Amino acid sequence: MNNHKNIYKKRRLNAWAFIFILSSIALGLSYLPAFAGLGISPLIIAVILGAILGNTAHSTVKFIARSGVLAICTKQILRLGVIFYGFRLTVSDALSVGFGGIISAFIVVFSTFLIGYFLGLRLGLDKKSAVLISSGSSICGAAAVLATESVTKGGANRVGIAVCTVVVFGTLGMFLYPLGFAIGATGLSEAAAGFMSGISLHEVAHAVAAGNAIGDKAGEIAVITKMLRVLMLVPFLIFLSIFSLFFIGEKGKGGLRASFPYFAVWFLVAVLVGSLPFFPRSTLPFINFIDTFLLCMAMGALGLTITKNALKNAGKTPFILATILFIWLIFIGYILGKIFG
Repeated sequence: MNNHKNIYKKRRLNAWAFIFILSSIALGLSYLPAFAGLGISPLIIAVILGAILGNTAHSTVKFIARSGVLAICTKQILRLGVIFYGFRLTVSDALSVGFGGIISAFIVVFSTFLIGYFLGLRLGLDKKSAVLISSGSSICGAAAVLATESVTKGGANRVGIAVCTVVVFGTLGMFLYPLGFAIGATGLSEAAAGFMSGISLHEVAHAVAAGNAIGDKAGEIAVITKMLRVLMLVPFLIFLSIFSLFFIGEKGKGGLRASFPYFAVWFLVAVLVGSLPFFPRSTLPFINFIDTFLLCMAMGALGLTITKNALKNAGKTPFILATILFIWLIFIGYILGKIFG
């Protein structure tokens, strides 16, 4: 009996070591100029690496899945990573862009999600796919898709497709926004262009890269407005949980209490704790590093379960929806940037 336990523990340790190495490689690659210069998030790299391995090293994936490590990474570690994400935003940051910034974040998140959801259904997507793709466009890219998956239970393949749309259109916007500002096509001030970048681009990395390419002031405003959208993850997940029967097509087991995303509330607690005047700000780089690593573990684990056939069979519809949402984000981002930027 003890021998069997020792074998199980050894296998579990090997599975954890595999996920740890995968996450480390993803994080390390994100610092290389080729990736850092393009603003490619380590989360994106992690899910791509995971998907490559998941479709080539089949026996390894089965081994890790049997160990239970994949389930832990895509549930408990994912939620811990989302909670730690809250330390990236403070109440003073939110207030620095004024009431207009908060209202803008709310408008963008919920309008984009609702447009994407209903349009996705009209295009023929299932409810869970429509929810995941729309959440990735409306809030904070891959991290939002991951957090939403914890409520929708949409599966790794739907997550993979949603993340692909984030990669394509977030990266496209990251290049288009600075180019549009440089040639004077937008007619926006630097501050307004930064506001537009943060309020409408998909990933935090996309908003940071686009804002800094426009200018220092634009970069600072882009980060703050983008993090305000991240903050909207809390009311969004609660909203999605309450109306899960309508938006997802199924009710959480045990009712609202069982399906309520308590980790979203802890995310808000992290924001408040990080805003306290006596909170040691010097620890934030370390906290953010740990948080990024945890999310890389979750993304890498999800990537391992994404199959190429599912992505192939998804067809053009998810990208048609993402294209329309991208155009909407440019439009609403420009209007709000003109008003509040």
